[in-house]
Amino acid sequence: MAERTVLTSDELAFINKLMHRAANGHGERTAGFRLDGGAQSNELLLALATHAELSLEAKTAEFRMSFPVQIKEDEFHSLHLHLAPPVIFERGPINRAWRLHLEQPLALLKRDGEASPLRVCELSSHGLLVKAGSGRKPPKHFHLCLALPDDTPLEVEAHRVREIDDGLAAYEVEFNGEQDAERIRSFLYRQHRRLHPESSADLV
Repeated sequence: MAERTVLTSDELAFINKLMHRAANGHGERTAGFRLDGGAQSNELLLALATHAELSLEAKTAEFRMSFPVQIKEDEFHSLHLHLAPPVIFERGPINRAWRLHLEQPLALLKRDGEASPLRVCELSSHGLLVKAGSGRKPPKHFHLCLALPDDTPLEVEAHRVREIDDGLAAYEVEFNGEQDAERIRSFLYRQHRRLHPESSADLV
């Protein structure tokens, strides 16, 4: 697969429409396309999908979106390409995962649903910026549930990577499975589209 794949604004608008529909399913892979590149191309795509992680890249002036791709073959030997919610990066000298600043911090819950002293102030596809309660030191590690708006809480395993002033700390996050990771990416993608609607038409 080519290293540089760039979508037109119409193509990205179509993907955005599909992903908006998929968002109602909390990140399920409902956005898809039927492929017909001929026997040789189809065989190549299947081989790549078997031995490599595929993604579809969309670039704007400020952001890069990487949509994980899954390719399946049906009983008629037709290929179907399915897109998962993207990982969003900020473009610059160093590409880094886009972080959503939360106007209302999200609670981290204990397993019984009781609120912990920790609150999420910023969220990315792989990390959290967490504020500990008053006078508390951010823990080195925690296993809690993140309460996403209008969604059921999901479990997160987090390891502290650095401390910041005022009880803030940055954490690297692991999820129980790909479905939970997709739920985070789907939530971030919806918020990114809300905050940056111009990105859909600003491709380079």
